[in-house]
Amino acid sequence: MSQIGRITRKIKRDSPKTKLYLQSILPVTDHYQMFGGHTKHWQEVGEINERLKGLAQEEKVTYIDLYAHFVDPSTGKMRTEYTNDGLHLLGKGYKKWVEIVKPYVIKK
Repeated sequence: MSQIGRITRKIKRDSPKTKLYLQSILPVTDHYQMFGGHTKHWQEVGEINERLKGLAQEEKVTYIDLYAHFVDPSTGKMRTEYTNDGLHLLGKGYKKWVEIVKPYVIKK
């Protein structure tokens, strides 16, 4: 069992009302060295996201594909309107993230 699987099962057991989801990771640039290490393996982002998607199905939790919303498919890089000095969760990027994630975590 994966580490994520162990964590999701523990949360489901200890707090069954907690809404859980996995989200795709986003590519980053070597310049900003975000996520300590992902930057050296940016070309693996697609493969990692496929594994996360499969894991979400296996663990029966929602998978949120942020990659599809934030990344320009022609370049494989973050869309410029969502980056702010290389940090994707500032400014418009943060607002977009809230817009995408909010329906999954807040009851209407």
